[in-house]
Amino acid sequence: MSEKAVVSKLDDLLKPLGFARQKTVWNRRSGYVVEVIDVQVSKAGDTATVNAGVLDTDAHVKLWGSEPPAFVEEPTCTVRARVGELIEGKDLWWQLSDDQVTNKVSKAITDHVLPFVNRMRSRQDMVQWLADTQVVKKKYPPPIINLAILQNLLGNSSEGCTLLAEMRKKAIGAWRAKAVEVAERLGCAK
Repeated sequence: MSEKAVVSKLDDLLKPLGFARQKTVWNRRSGYVVEVIDVQVSKAGDTATVNAGVLDTDAHVKLWGSEPPAFVEEPTCTVRARVGELIEGKDLWWQLSDDQVTNKVSKAITDHVLPFVNRMRSRQDMVQWLADTQVVKKKYPPPIINLAILQNLLGNSSEGCTLLAEMRKKAIGAWRAKAVEVAERLGCAK
């Protein structure tokens, strides 16, 4: 099989569900969210995995100070997951040489990825996902900032502002500046 065969099979699955594709990325818009499914092929070109995410357009504006792009890539999403994380909590790559790869990828998307993106249509569920995946302990700034923004959008501004204040103390360089910038957009007192 090939990347092209996987993409073709996923088109058959996702286009009837309202997804549009550019290259190996599919988007579906619903209200203030954009659901994203992405096939990532390894640098060697012999394996592939699937990434999924949901972008909250209001959170994107608060984070970056601009509207999201017309077509959203998975790394910019508010919440993100890899297919393996959704299935068994570890990374999963399929061999593109496997005769059953298109069926395996399609089944994983149907059974795990689509339920994930469907579940992330509410801000409360996004907050829960970020909390359950322990983004604060992992210390990678974008999900922590997104969690703070979502808390603010849900009316929990003190929780969001506290997260940003803690980030300002610990982050360095551009991420510290981003935390300050977002705190100002959210109206957090210094």
